[in-house]
Formats: sequence, structure tokens, C-alpha cells
Amino acid sequence: MTYTRRTLLRTALAAPAVLGLGTLGANAYPARKLSLVVPFDAGGSADRMARAIAQFLPSELGETPVTVVNRSGGSGALGHSWFVRQPDDGSFALVSPVNPYLISNVLRGQGGLNWEDFHHINGQWQDYYAVFVNNEQPYQTMAELVADIRDNPGKVSCAIIPGDGGHISALILLETLGIPETNVNWVTYDGGGPMRTAIAGNQVTMTFTAALGSNVIKDQVRALAVYRNEPDPDRWDAPVINEALTELGVEVPVLAADLRCLSVQSSFVEKHPDVYEELVAAYKRMLERDDFKAFIAEGQIGGDWLGPEATAASLQQSYDVFSRYISQM
Repeated sequence: MTYTRRTLLRTALAAPAVLGLGTLGANAYPARKLSLVVPFDAGGSADRMARAIAQFLPSELGETPVTVVNRSGGSGALGHSWFVRQPDDGSFALVSPVNPYLISNVLRGQGGLNWEDFHHINGQWQDYYAVFVNNEQPYQTMAELVADIRDNPGKVSCAIIPGDGGHISALILLETLGIPETNVNWVTYDGGGPMRTAIAGNQVTMTFTAALGSNVIKDQVRALAVYRNEPDPDRWDAPVINEALTELGVEVPVLAADLRCLSVQSSFVEKHPDVYEELVAAYKRMLERDDFKAFIAEGQIGGDWLGPEATAASLQQSYDVFSRYISQM
């Protein structure tokens, strides 16, 4: 089967999606259905990842119906808090960029969320941040962009999702350079899809956002720097951030970007360990399927298997970094 970008976009933009609705057989998933909660609007990277899972996971769960439920608002806080209130019997799972959004929600006291209430099965799609401008903008280097921000307060606008790592990275950069954050016109969005639409349409000057998730707008934007220790020229022809800042005489911390995870309630793992193990096994089988790999490759969606322990370690490291910088918000 050939998977086209048109097929992917039809899948991604169908909201809500009900996929894999077959006749439940003897080996059906015990919860009888599975809803994947995405705490952002349709069209963003987490939503595309969820819809890819929803298309291929049913056959690994005995043709159990899998749906995608979008619950946006509050930079993920509304969806995350709604998810933890759902039945913890395995009928709900979460697909979210846990780093940074859930971490930020918890640390900022949004939605009454507790870090311990979530168990992360797998970090499927790791990303890194980049600084983007629209191709029609004049800036070719970070130094040029910074000079305009410093010399012309209010001229430069920046698209952000409040509380995410891109937002924090932008604030840290300004603080390091001694530039008041009020020099930038901040434009907020509730999800990567709308924010990327804005930068692709030249509605804002710049954005700090996840680089791999931005491949869908690659023809419309230019990366001035990537938040990495090594460049990634095969994807974005841009220097690493601290190389881009060399002539300005400063360095900034390189924050890890979005880690999009499949997660469940911790109480589900404790109450229904057999069902949990069945879900994990089915999901892992799905990741190993050739047709799934072909589909996500065409859609430029990550498909890694880190597993619960490595995912938890990565997220805890990010949680500790955010704890140090959340006061910048």
C-alpha cells in the first residue's frame, strides 16, 4: 500500500477520528475501546501522532475501536486535567508532548495536576527547538534579528505557546542579552498547528518551536538557529544556537524540546496490570510493523521505542531543568 501526504492529511484533520472499527473478536482488548486524548487542537504534531496510532493500533488490540479526542485549552492544561478524570480501566490513554506541556502545567499549578498521576509508556517522538522566521522576513542571522529586537521595541512579534520550552528559551535568550521582554510583541497560540500556520503565513516575525514537527512548513520558513549541540543540516541548514550567538558574546542553555509520549494514568497501571501489559505489548508490536513505519515516514512522524524507564528518565531530566527556569514565565 502506498501512503500519500494527501491520505495522511485527511487522516490528521478528521476530528474526531474513529478508526479501526471492526467486529470485536475473542482476543479483543479487555477495555473494549480506547480513546486517545490529545490536549491540543487537530493538526498539530501530537494530533498527527495520535491519528497514526489510531489507524494501526486497533488490529493489534483484537480490532478494538480506537478514537482520537481533542481537548484543547490552557496550553494543554485543560486536556491533561480532563484525561486524569476519565475511567482508569485502560479505555483512555494520552498522546501529548509531555515535555514541555505537561511539565509546564504541573510546575505552573495549572489544572490541579500532579506529576505522579501520569505513567508514560513511551516517548515516541523526540524533537529539538529551532528559531524560525518566514522566508519573506529580511533576517539571515540571529545577530540581525537580535539587533532589530533591541533597537526597535515592539516591531518584532514572536509566536509562542505559553509555558512551553520554546517560550522559556526565548525569555532566557532575551534575559541573557539584557533585552527587556517587552521589546517583543508576544502572540500566543494553543497548539503547534495554529502557531506554525501563523509563521508560515508571515503573520508573525519569528517563533521558537519544535524543529522536526515543523517539517510540514519547511518551504515557507527559514531556521536561524537550532537548539542542539551539533547541527542537523539534512533537516535544517542552520547553525547551533550558541554558534549563532558567538558574535554577540553570550551562551544560552540548550533545552530539550518536545518529547511526544503515549501515557496512561498511574492508577490504571496499579489497578489493572494485566490490561496495561496487553496495551504496551500491542503498541510495541504496532511500532515494529512495516506498514506503520512506512506511514509515519511519509508523514514525518517519529516512531521510536524508548520504553517506560528511559522515557521516565528523560522526562525527569527535563522536569528538573524546567523547575530551574519556570520563574522566567
